[in-house]
Amino acid sequence: MEMIQDVSFWLLPQPDDRAYLQNVMAPLATRYNAPSFSPHLTVARLQVPYPFQALLDKLVAMPPTLSLATHSLDHSPEFFRAVYIRTALETHLVTLRQSLYRLWPDNPVKPFLPHISLIYQNLGSAERQAIIHSLNIKKKFVFDTLAIVCPQTQGEWTAVDTWQIIGQWPLADLPLTSAPAPRSPLLP
Repeated sequence: MEMIQDVSFWLLPQPDDRAYLQNVMAPLATRYNAPSFSPHLTVARLQVPYPFQALLDKLVAMPPTLSLATHSLDHSPEFFRAVYIRTALETHLVTLRQSLYRLWPDNPVKPFLPHISLIYQNLGSAERQAIIHSLNIKKKFVFDTLAIVCPQTQGEWTAVDTWQIIGQWPLADLPLTSAPAPRSPLLP
């Protein structure tokens, strides 16, 4: 019987944008006693058979970087989207997402709201709005890496500090023809 793994496919920002976002996120995490996590944009969260890396060579080719415009800052009562940057629904992003769902068609397609979360926390509406009003976010972010992430214990996504990158590739290498990068801890 094959093992099924719950994974998340992320786009990781280029180093300058990663540093920029971490400088926004770190003070929020400290002020609101929230978990720290690496800046990212979730492309899809899927249930995939393990091992799954061999199928990734069928992903669509991508440009070496993906530049996404910022639409707005927004907030939600959801823990994982307390305050976030809404980004453009760019053609290459949609194509990558569709490619992932084609590789594992047993996954139901979920609504897609491309965004970069700035804080994971249960906050009241007034707190979330105050955070938004205190921020001035740049107009675009550039992503250059696809990563696969999972929690240390399968299904325990709320244990943010246990998240691990189990594979990552430069977008320029898609479709993949090489083995994944070694496992690395997710937190900076």
